[in-house]
Amino acid sequence: MHPYEEYIKQLEKKYNKSAKELIYHYYINLNEGPSVTARELDIPRKAVLHFIYEYELRQLKHQNVKRNATM
Repeated sequence: MHPYEEYIKQLEKKYNKSAKELIYHYYINLNEGPSVTARELDIPRKAVLHFIYEYELRQLKHQNVKRNATM
């Protein structure tokens, strides 16, 4: 069982989207940090950090930041 299975179920039931889609939306698309993402989704920051690393979003966000900074 996934260590944050309950949060995954909670998010998917409440928003009718996968947890990965939701975290991606706040963390990448809206460029929010883990604390704001956690607050918006009403889950612990620790869970958001876990999902960010599990879904390998940190590297993606930092690639986007570097790309946008050079434009």
